[in-house]
Amino acid sequence: MNLGRSYKIAVREARGLLWSTGGGLIVGTFWAATGLIFTLNLFQFERGIRLAAQQASKLQSGPAGVHINDWVVSQTFDLTGGVLFIFFIPLLTMRAFAEERRTGNLELLMSQPLAGSELLIGKLAGSVLALVSCLSIFLVYGVVLGIVSTPDWTATLVGALGLVLLGILFTSIGTLLSVLTRSPIEAAVLTLGILLLIVTGPAMMSNGPEWVRGMAEFLSVEGRFRDFSHGVFDLSHVAFFLGSSLLLWAASLRGLDIVRWQG
Repeated sequence: MNLGRSYKIAVREARGLLWSTGGGLIVGTFWAATGLIFTLNLFQFERGIRLAAQQASKLQSGPAGVHINDWVVSQTFDLTGGVLFIFFIPLLTMRAFAEERRTGNLELLMSQPLAGSELLIGKLAGSVLALVSCLSIFLVYGVVLGIVSTPDWTATLVGALGLVLLGILFTSIGTLLSVLTRSPIEAAVLTLGILLLIVTGPAMMSNGPEWVRGMAEFLSVEGRFRDFSHGVFDLSHVAFFLGSSLLLWAASLRGLDIVRWQG
């Protein structure tokens, strides 16, 4: 396997996603949405400080019960990963393979001296690079946090790691569905539905028998991500996200082989 080929595909894919008119609209909308969430949480934090100060009759550097990580950082991560990712990641992955199949370019790519794994790694890495570019706005939010307060940077970095791991998992799901479909719109709709099911499904299973609740807890992507967003680092969560992503990658590779065989 030649990773150099995968790198070239990844760069081309990321450029195609970000530098196109549609890609710029996606990134701009994502930044606007996260900016709105971050700003509203900041206002909420400021209101919480004032209320705590009034109750304590004195203003301290950090009034009891009011910490910027709880009011701003965790809430921003939760809403970004649990809501925005569900709607934006399908837009990043829907064209990865479905568009190539629709236009017939996939058959041309398959005829090149290019292994399926190289193509898949390149496409997936390109989508992840595009997602990381969307998340780059969080560096600006970090500067703002440092100006207005004193956040727990360790917990903040753990939350950022969780956001990236969640993004890789969701991107792997979108890539798999793009491999299996011929229409980008169909891939986007299917990805949206699957992501909604993954996020809300475990909660709906919480009222079942004990073994069902145990399964729901194990499969709860949202629950594992919330630990990250609240500054809790757990290696089992890292293994879950990366292991699930690898399984999806293997399924995508198998799907690509089937597509190649079908012509």
